[in-house]
Amino acid sequence: MSRAIDPKTAANLKSVNLQQVYEELTQTLTLPSSPSTLLEIEILKEFHFPPGQTILRDNNFIAISKLALVQSFVFARTRLRAYQTDPSFFSSDDISSATFTILLFDPEHLTAANTRKRLLQSELQRQNSDHRTVLEQEKRTVDSLLTSRLHRHTKSPVLWSHRRWLITQYAKYGLSVEVTGDIERIVCVAGERHPRNYYAWCHARFLVNISNNNFNRGKLLEIVQTWCAQNHTDISGWSFLSFLLGRDKDAPGVIAKVLDLVEALRLSNESVWVFLPTLAAAGVMTEEAYSRFLEIQKELLEMETTAVADKAVLRRAVEWCETYRSPSADRGRG
Repeated sequence: MSRAIDPKTAANLKSVNLQQVYEELTQTLTLPSSPSTLLEIEILKEFHFPPGQTILRDNNFIAISKLALVQSFVFARTRLRAYQTDPSFFSSDDISSATFTILLFDPEHLTAANTRKRLLQSELQRQNSDHRTVLEQEKRTVDSLLTSRLHRHTKSPVLWSHRRWLITQYAKYGLSVEVTGDIERIVCVAGERHPRNYYAWCHARFLVNISNNNFNRGKLLEIVQTWCAQNHTDISGWSFLSFLLGRDKDAPGVIAKVLDLVEALRLSNESVWVFLPTLAAAGVMTEEAYSRFLEIQKELLEMETTAVADKAVLRRAVEWCETYRSPSADRGRG
């Protein structure tokens, strides 16, 4: 959603009760009772709504008109500025609602994100605070923004950085994070909503690195491999799969399945043909798999239906392997 405001919207900011619209929105943006369910938020144009309505909710699905969001943002920003001047007039719930509204409108609002961090730290430091409950509540809030159909939010560096900081708080208080589940339900969904989502897949690497291998690696490989097969032009997903295979004994089996996919669907896009040479050059691919890799490349080159640009990709893939592939490493894996 663009942050640009048209003249009609600007005029409406002066003709309505902003606080009333804001309160209706914040009351609607409550997390579902089920701890495994996130909010699904969409920003729609006014003609999608019945007359007199600007916000709709059906279970965890929420539709908000852009006008209502802009009006709520203006009021929320005023509250945040007043809080920065004198925090004593506001409760933590008040400012939590205000910062959520601000981030819903502008996911790059660093002040709102940092304010939420300070509120969370204060809550965690309270005596008898249930650390897991507090952290889970914030994680569900952030994850709702990262996985909703909000184009700017799914690839927001501020929101992904906030989530990364949040995961470090779990470690600080000796709490575990479900790495496989987080990657499947958050990273993979954000990757579908915003293709080539560099920030999402970097977060996946972070989760794997911080976990000390305390997760089901086989299940994670299956999840990521399936995602890559369904999104085979997305280099970010393939890059993460390459990251996993570089440290996994099951790599030969996964590579064989990828080669099956490439051969069956006659894939010649650059994403998959960067992934395969990378594994070959790193010594992860066996001699048998490498021979098959060359055969498939040759078959695709000889096909009349392969585009000229794709043929150039195929040639570069083999040339790159010939330049950087380590024969000694391959013999060790063969």
